[in-house]
Amino acid sequence: MANHELDYQGGSGRSGGMAWLFMPIVLILFLGAALSVAAYNFSETDLSVAESIAAGFGGLAGIILGLIGAAIGIVVGLIGALIGLVAAGGAVAMTLFIVGSPIIALILLGLLWRRSKQVPCPDPGAHPAA
Repeated sequence: MANHELDYQGGSGRSGGMAWLFMPIVLILFLGAALSVAAYNFSETDLSVAESIAAGFGGLAGIILGLIGAAIGIVVGLIGALIGLVAAGGAVAMTLFIVGSPIIALILLGLLWRRSKQVPCPDPGAHPAA
């Protein structure tokens, strides 16, 4: 921190950490009140004030639970997709192994059976004739 950011008490000149704590509370109260007013004004049956407040905040609780459920569903879906991707990769690797192993074996067998076109032995002294 620079010197110009400190006040005489030694703390930072910035504040507002409590705003992050109170903002969700204020937002929930505001949205619940707005939904309560909407339930009171636009309901087909005449609701009392207490019933409209219960309906408004109950609807807000439903919205919040739906968003939490959607977030959990996204996380579980991504984990499932990762497991599926790993399983698909394993299946592809196994398929390539099953198909490729005989082909590689035939190629190596052909290389093993191939006769050399060079001198029969580069060092005939290694195995003298009997």
